[in-house]
Amino acid sequence: MTTSAGGFTPHDAHRALIAACTDVDLEHRDAEPIRFGENALYRLKSAPIVVRIARNADKLRDVEKEVAVARWLESADFPSVRLLLDYPQAAVYDGRVVTFWKYIESKAPNPDSVDLADILRRLHALAKPANLTLPPLDPLARVSARLDKAVNVGDVDLQFLRNHTKDLYAEYGTLSFVLPEGHIHGDAHKGNLLRFKDGRTIIFDFEMFAFGPREWDLVTGVGMPYEGFRWIDRETYVQASRAYGFDVIEWPGFHTLRRIREITMTTWLMQNVGHSCEIQAEFERRMISLRNNDLPRRWRAF
Repeated sequence: MTTSAGGFTPHDAHRALIAACTDVDLEHRDAEPIRFGENALYRLKSAPIVVRIARNADKLRDVEKEVAVARWLESADFPSVRLLLDYPQAAVYDGRVVTFWKYIESKAPNPDSVDLADILRRLHALAKPANLTLPPLDPLARVSARLDKAVNVGDVDLQFLRNHTKDLYAEYGTLSFVLPEGHIHGDAHKGNLLRFKDGRTIIFDFEMFAFGPREWDLVTGVGMPYEGFRWIDRETYVQASRAYGFDVIEWPGFHTLRRIREITMTTWLMQNVGHSCEIQAEFERRMISLRNNDLPRRWRAF
């Protein structure tokens, strides 16, 4: 069994929340947890503010990039979440990188895959400023880093994941992309959208922004929810493809990117193995899936 020090628990995130809020004179008590995943998000009760806490200080460069992207999108009046101007951004508190964002009161119905495809089309068409440098997409970089820090994962599973990562890197290198390269969101899914009360949809979570193939965003946000998981129906997929103007499932490289995205999702969950029996069971289910290629996957969202 391979283990390593470190980790990221709700207790860790809450300690960073207290440290950050104390530093900027915000009241942290009764803050409401919104999301706990690669990052932790809290809504403050004392002000319309969301505090976002990255997993560890190693994410500083990614968070600094996220701040730069958010400022660009705001300057372009693009429908996106806004930073708070009067607070420190990408500062490290208790070993975690913290940012402060304006809270948005969202409204039902929640945005869907068609909304996502439409906003991705507009995002990809937006002119990026020359002084904003984005890293090239490395779709498996976080996988390798997670495997090196794996906790409570069997050696057989780890070796399989390392071998699978190597094979997928090789496959990725042979792909021929159809869409022009450019800036991409990097983690485009409908969970990273919010709907204003007036019906407008905005996008958030810019930590994975990169320069790379636009197919990556479409596989993640549109192709996989249909072909990989059947989380959306055929008609919704067709509407989303039309909204963007490209049918990513018909592109020959789709299944390579799908499998790359699956291993990123599995190793993200792997970081939380040991937190609960449910997460352990889901990790084992995903490992079985990665060893087989039967579709659709029967994965549980966390």
